[in-house]
Amino acid sequence: MNNNNATRHLFTKFISLSVEGVWSPLRALRDGMLWLVPCLILSNTLVFISSLLDFFGFYAPTLQANLTELSAMLVELYPYFFAASISSMYAIYWRLARPPVVILNMAYVAVTAQVMGGDDKAVDTLLLFVGLTLPLYAVPLLSKTKRFRWTRILNSEIAGKPVKDSMNLMLPGVIVAGFVALVAMGLSWVYHLFDVEIMLQTLHNTDFENEPIESGAIFTTLNSVFWFLGIHGYYALTPLVEPLVHALEVNRSTVMAGGEAPNVMNLSTMALFVFVGGAGSTLGLAIAVLIFSKNTKMRLIALTSIPLGLFNINELLLFGLPIIFNLRLFLPFLLTPLINMWVAVLVLQTGLVTVPYTLAPLTSPVVINAYIATGGDLAAVAFQIAIVVMNIFVYLPFLKMQEKEASKQNVYLPSLDTTYTRKEEEAYVLSFDPVRESLLRLREIEVTQLHMESFSHREFFLEFQPQISCETRRVVGVEALIRVKDEDGNVELPGEFLPFFEKAKMLSDIDMWVVDKCVDQCHIWMGQGLEIPISVNITADTLTNKSRIDRIVNRISSVPGLIHFEITEDALLGNEKMVGESIRRLHKVGASVHIDDFGTGYSSLSYLNRFDIDALKIDRSFVLALTNDRGQKVFNGLIAIANELGMKIIVEGVETEEQYSYVARKHDIKVQGWYFSRSLAANDFLEFSSNRRLA
Repeated sequence: MNNNNATRHLFTKFISLSVEGVWSPLRALRDGMLWLVPCLILSNTLVFISSLLDFFGFYAPTLQANLTELSAMLVELYPYFFAASISSMYAIYWRLARPPVVILNMAYVAVTAQVMGGDDKAVDTLLLFVGLTLPLYAVPLLSKTKRFRWTRILNSEIAGKPVKDSMNLMLPGVIVAGFVALVAMGLSWVYHLFDVEIMLQTLHNTDFENEPIESGAIFTTLNSVFWFLGIHGYYALTPLVEPLVHALEVNRSTVMAGGEAPNVMNLSTMALFVFVGGAGSTLGLAIAVLIFSKNTKMRLIALTSIPLGLFNINELLLFGLPIIFNLRLFLPFLLTPLINMWVAVLVLQTGLVTVPYTLAPLTSPVVINAYIATGGDLAAVAFQIAIVVMNIFVYLPFLKMQEKEASKQNVYLPSLDTTYTRKEEEAYVLSFDPVRESLLRLREIEVTQLHMESFSHREFFLEFQPQISCETRRVVGVEALIRVKDEDGNVELPGEFLPFFEKAKMLSDIDMWVVDKCVDQCHIWMGQGLEIPISVNITADTLTNKSRIDRIVNRISSVPGLIHFEITEDALLGNEKMVGESIRRLHKVGASVHIDDFGTGYSSLSYLNRFDIDALKIDRSFVLALTNDRGQKVFNGLIAIANELGMKIIVEGVETEEQYSYVARKHDIKVQGWYFSRSLAANDFLEFSSNRRLA
């Protein structure tokens, strides 16, 4: 392996490890959060029902108190829910039994709470962060510890697989619990070292009533930053939520007493006008993607996320687009809600829109929440819609910038005059297992990308292998064979590089380049006094593509009868009607169609009946078998079939005098192989052909 190949191999391995190390936990985090969406909707719906009772004038303080208390109880369980859902998804990747892993991770959250001090309000807030992050190290540790033989209690499944899985996680579970306790002690030490409680208390004392813009900017910025890092901002900012709720309660009391709501900055203002569509005000982004994006994968995710966005739930967009850790979208993700907040404060202070005074949870439905929280003010609904439209245009330039940057990942191959386009959507959309399949597909795309980049610095060229008539022993045809040469002059054969082009869906591009080069070569040889047919291999992708066949027909019309096409038997398995039509069109411009490697693929004599084939090319494996009687009988049978159908015969892989002597006994056969010549450069072939004519 030369230095370039070694470097590329190491870089490919690094990419694979990086993808595996970063993408899998993010995917588990994303899918785990999606599983929590029904629970999030449930807890916020309870509070929203309480708001509806207020709006419609129903006085039911006991029911409202019970609804609020039930919602608060669900919020307290969020750290455990987070740990359960994320660990369940991550267990798939680490190939662990999910039920015991889920239960263990919920227990680990309880261990952390106890170690850090479960009665501390500020610690309860930090537990949300623990619930999100703990599975990302606890699950891998369980998997790695479980691999040690001394941790296994059962080695057979005599009592059933669930029993074995559960028993074999007992010792790893205890060991990892000890590690979790140590991490909790470390968090507790950091908590006291940096006076986190004082910091949280400072946030709690933020003056939303007298400094709406400044305090609103603090909440909005912190919420966006937390979400960008994959942390649920609303629950991480519980100390700031409480004064927002208090400001809303003051508004409600004032309005009920006949006055006007004094606090423009409150929790409902955030839900109605600042975070429309969720953190980052991403409803506008989802609509912008759906209307303006040309990326199929992004449009699909946007279309799926818009219904959730109408309830201010955007986890699918955050982790699927993605926005989390996407530096290209960080600036608009941060700026959009800040702009919304500033505009909302100005508009509410002018009195054009009623200041919200009824609680609208962050996940309450758009439009309806604006109408209810402002006591039925249609101006609030219109203003909310205007905010969404404004957000579309804030996100739009950044969206265009991201798509422009993605287009730069295309790799131009100068020697082929074609472009490889990286299809990122396949890494996200074409997944079966929620974690593992996407990881493998993404790794494959990264490897393909690296190979395509290496081909952009290599030279593609053709060599030509002569086809000799057994009757005249003169050159009667030639097969064009593609080669690639690297910067050091090393030549690779098709079997070494075509699989990468197949993965990249670019075999048809290879076909078109070869056809163009062969037509040009025909003109060159004709100018040198040589007029000889060239056989070109084309794939099923080209044969079933009408626009490609149109171009081929137009191109070879300038050299009628001098370009023939070889297709493999599997190419006939596609769209039969289209394949038949393509063969007929090639015949009209004088091209012959041969079946290449006949007898080795999806062999069926019905193909010879259903398609107008001109020649059979016998695979070299049948030539190698001529050393025994059975092989000779099979070979003779193939020749007999071709003769009965009036087809021409080309035998490839003839390398020895004995092989040629046997093949040459048959009538009107062409042979191709090293017995006469290897593949040659165009100028060398011209000389070889001239010598054969003089022989």
